Amino acid sequence: MKHDVLKHSSFFQHMEEFGYMRDITELLPEDFTAVFEIARVLEDPNAPLFKAIEPAMTVAPQAAVEKRLNDREWQPNRNVSHGEEYEAALMQSYTDLKRIFPHQYLLPEEVFMERYARRSLWINIPRSPMIVPFGNSSSEYSPNNFKQKVYLLLDTSTSMASHHRFQMAKAVAYVFLKRNLKELGHIYLRTFDTDLGPLQTAIDAPSLQNLLHYVMRLTKLGNGTVLERAILQAAADIRVSAALSGAEMLIVTDGAAHLDVDKIREALGGGIRINTIKIGDAVLYPDEKLLSDLASRGATPRQRDLKKLEEEIGTMQRQLTSAGFEREKGRLKSHLQTLTQRAATLRGEIVEGLRQWYGREIEQLSRVFVNINDISADSLFVLQQSEIDEIRQLLAEVEQDFSEGMDADSLREAALLYEHVQMLLKSATDNAQRAQLQALAQRLNELLHDVVKGGEHKHAGLRNITRDDIHDLQMILHMQSKQGGSLADLLLLMLRQILKRFFSPKQKFRFGKKT
Repeated sequence: MKHDVLKHSSFFQHMEEFGYMRDITELLPEDFTAVFEIARVLEDPNAPLFKAIEPAMTVAPQAAVEKRLNDREWQPNRNVSHGEEYEAALMQSYTDLKRIFPHQYLLPEEVFMERYARRSLWINIPRSPMIVPFGNSSSEYSPNNFKQKVYLLLDTSTSMASHHRFQMAKAVAYVFLKRNLKELGHIYLRTFDTDLGPLQTAIDAPSLQNLLHYVMRLTKLGNGTVLERAILQAAADIRVSAALSGAEMLIVTDGAAHLDVDKIREALGGGIRINTIKIGDAVLYPDEKLLSDLASRGATPRQRDLKKLEEEIGTMQRQLTSAGFEREKGRLKSHLQTLTQRAATLRGEIVEGLRQWYGREIEQLSRVFVNINDISADSLFVLQQSEIDEIRQLLAEVEQDFSEGMDADSLREAALLYEHVQMLLKSATDNAQRAQLQALAQRLNELLHDVVKGGEHKHAGLRNITRDDIHDLQMILHMQSKQGGSLADLLLLMLRQILKRFFSPKQKFRFGKKT
């Protein structure tokens, strides 16, 4: 049956799942099919790359579930929706004021303010659910309140364009979601660079497909990495939504960023965990003045001790200024010198600790932290002979489709296959492999040029082309014709002319835009 072999091939199945086949709204990123090759490696449990990131790629391990089950006194009432399951807890942040139990406003003002300052007012929070793996009875995404919720944070800073990091991040997100499909509850996702991207959610199969398409079609990168802001926003989203109670974060980034550990831990509380996959070897090198300033601004016990010493030193200096007797001045100077030495020693110890972890705080915050080296094109895009034979088989099926009667799907498949071969050619170093890929690319080029030359007179199925089909092809094609000019432009111009012939003159079509 027409298209059956192509439709069920791994390559075109992934292209469909990635949202690269149809209903495309913007030009796809250059080398977009590289995500397929990286995902194919990550889907192999024996691949070294997958083994390197495996600890961060699985949610709700059975051992952890059983431990939480045994440690927990409260058991969920499965006849009550999750939104109705709440428990009392002390406020963790001053922003929790709007969530306190109303009867506490009856307290005397001084008592109320004291408890507010100490964060000892009681609030109502969603009860963390018991996360139970769903089992193996279904391969579809079917979230419920007792499955593990996840919040993905993807770095979209400009540095992600290097070494295929952005394609790597997309492939990680895809494989993570597909690998844990049966165990996942609601899924939230944001991107971050100089700003935060819009919140994306998946609560059923169609919205999961939309979320995957959103990730795979991301093209815009920004300067900067607001990682701390992204984590705090994710924590706020989780705390506000009862449907996300007990969620885990998965962060994929290539950046080194200084984070306020205490501030983030306060936002995370005890129920939100972070797993991180870092790509590359970026590091931060702070100067001594910055570290010295940070030593006095933190909230750790040692930093609080340093603040007290600095306050005592300030008090002692004022007393010394106003002291009238030499004996009193001598005593104050001696005490001041002792305090100054203690403060200098403590500051040095704190600075040394800050230097060790500066820019690496995400490692301290993460339950699982994985750092992988940049991937080389040689290791990922040099194919085995069987994989080249697979592409050759796909080309044969495309040729058969062209001969049996071309349509829009045939053109999509040929265009995607051509783009993929061109991407592989960029990284091919083996001469024999390069020659095979060049032959495949040349044959696909000839097929598409034949379409341009023959038009609807030779390929009657093109008469059924729609404006949406033409738009999708325009978003897919990046290729250039060796005969001069853009093959994409020639092909799309021909299709546009066909469309004009078979649509009423009153129907307007703006080339390059969906209407």
